[in-house]
Amino acid sequence: MLRDLFSYFSVQQRLVLCCFSLLAIINAYTMRLCLDLSLKRIVLEGCARPPPPQHAAAKIHNWLTELSARLNQTENMLRERLRAGREHLYHPTKRPLPAIKQPLKLPSRESVSRERISCSELWSRQTQTLVTVAFYAGYMLTHIPGGRLSERCGGKWILGAAIIFSAILTLLTPLAVRHGGPYALMAVRLGIGLCEGPTFPAVSAMLAQWVPQEERGLLASGVLSGGEIGITLVQLLSGLVMAEEDWPVGFYVVGGGAVAWFLGFILICHSKPDNCPYIQSEERDYIKSHVSATLLVAADNAEGQQPPKAPWRSMLMSTPLWALVSASMQHDWSQQQFGQELQEVLEELRAKGSTLWDELEASIMVTAPYIGNWLASLSTGTLSDYLIAEQLLSRTETRRFMSWLVFVCGSMYMVHLKSDGARIWRVLAVGAYYAGIKLLPLDMSPNYAGTLMGISNGMGALPGLLLPYLQEFEADHAIVGSVRSALWLICSAYISAEVQSYNQPQG
Repeated sequence: MLRDLFSYFSVQQRLVLCCFSLLAIINAYTMRLCLDLSLKRIVLEGCARPPPPQHAAAKIHNWLTELSARLNQTENMLRERLRAGREHLYHPTKRPLPAIKQPLKLPSRESVSRERISCSELWSRQTQTLVTVAFYAGYMLTHIPGGRLSERCGGKWILGAAIIFSAILTLLTPLAVRHGGPYALMAVRLGIGLCEGPTFPAVSAMLAQWVPQEERGLLASGVLSGGEIGITLVQLLSGLVMAEEDWPVGFYVVGGGAVAWFLGFILICHSKPDNCPYIQSEERDYIKSHVSATLLVAADNAEGQQPPKAPWRSMLMSTPLWALVSASMQHDWSQQQFGQELQEVLEELRAKGSTLWDELEASIMVTAPYIGNWLASLSTGTLSDYLIAEQLLSRTETRRFMSWLVFVCGSMYMVHLKSDGARIWRVLAVGAYYAGIKLLPLDMSPNYAGTLMGISNGMGALPGLLLPYLQEFEADHAIVGSVRSALWLICSAYISAEVQSYNQPQG
């Protein structure tokens, strides 16, 4: 039925796969950022929740103390009675000593309250930082394994498993917070990070199989920039439905959307064109003839034959790869800083007693540039394809041109930071990044695009793990910004979009 439907409307399956890959990255970003925009509300709810009655707390937590006190009282009374009896027997002229009555010492309300951990201690700033960075700790670990598995087993099930397990943990987040506290939340966020790690590598491995070289700038940059739409959606969700008492709604909406995506993805999409039952033979032949001529591992690998091992030594000794890693870290550092802008705006509005619609309006104003980022990635991607197709620039020169455009537009943004037109420079810079640096794993090694994306994007997430310390370091040392700019220019000079020698399997 689906085959007939796709055939009737002449739906190109590579576009279908790109749409589902785009939605996968959108879901990954919404699940990643949902907590960042609701953490303060979670803390406020935990602090505002009334404590249990003091007598109940004493009965539950101090019954051993009460039992011990009663046993001690009984023992003391028996000792005093025996002692009084012996004195009366041997010294009849002396009056027996009265029994010493020891009052029962139950834990007072003050002691019980001291035993209870205060809200400031339970949700300290350090604890909140650990909750935030727990995601990135897990996120970095599974990038490279996810990329390698996608190349060996196909990206479909790796990507599907990454999103569905992240969705399940996202749906369980409110339950973990309300019944387990911050430490349970840390564990859940670590698990979400571990699950989401293979997302970008799996998408890259699938794009290498499906996207022709002539369309790589438009389609691949449009897919890989899907995080900009994810940022927009989760921020609008924060301003619209996350009222103080309704913050779990955001997690249910985001997690439910990811589950719905998974059901459609496993039904329609496949890792390779050869495995897709819905694709027309004309499109399959077109894809095979226009993907990279060096794409041999997944396409020509015989059924049951063991895929070749990754050339780790050659990869890690590659200068263009480390230039790519450095550029990815620079970009993610800047994006982490930009991501805090909306939260600051919303907190300022709440301090002034704003309404829900005020927050929604502020969310739209702040998130509009992120939609612009995605549209800019489509425009710069189209420009890249045009420059290469018309042979105005080589593929490497085009990627370097885009990286220099990132530097120029980023510099203009900092110069005009306080003016109204500053945002357009930032939009252009982000769009050029996705049409340049982000496409390099597909250019450098189509056979190992998943592994290269795992290395570059995984290490690029390191600023997210160290962001509090990096912000403090950059604030204390003004020269850091200049060093970052110089480092970006060096990386732009060393990146390469040519197919690397390690792309071909040995033997």
